[in-house]
Amino acid sequence: MGKLTAEQKLREYNCGQKAASEGRSHSSSEPRPYPFESDQHYEERREAFNQGYGIIDATPMSIRRSPP
Repeated sequence: MGKLTAEQKLREYNCGQKAASEGRSHSSSEPRPYPFESDQHYEERREAFNQGYGIIDATPMSIRRSPP
């Protein structure tokens, strides 16, 4: 699996919006990796979902770097 298509990104974005509008928790609604899916492909799906859910940067605080 290569990069996400625009259709795939839109689908994940819409799933995120729907989960947020229904009041479902982010952690239980977030997409899970498919078997044999590349890390890059999964991260792109997860990022699109998070944007739809209303989360701009879902990087855990322990990983984020503070600006220099």
